[in-house]
Amino acid sequence: MRQFLPDPLTREEFAALKQIDDAMEFEIPAEIQERLILIGYVKEVLGGLIVTYEGMLRIVMGNLSGTSEGG
Repeated sequence: MRQFLPDPLTREEFAALKQIDDAMEFEIPAEIQERLILIGYVKEVLGGLIVTYEGMLRIVMGNLSGTSEGG
């Protein structure tokens, strides 16, 4: 049986994902935005960012062991 193992996120990436989900005004570095889009947790719609279903699942699951430091 396969186990779902999400891509590890840094604390900054996970915090940014939660900020986007809360629709807060945010200043997220471009490299974090690009990574969240690349792994499918966020997508760009009409010039803004929204959290995808996968991103919502990740928020619900928490950051798990993916609290690596640095980038």
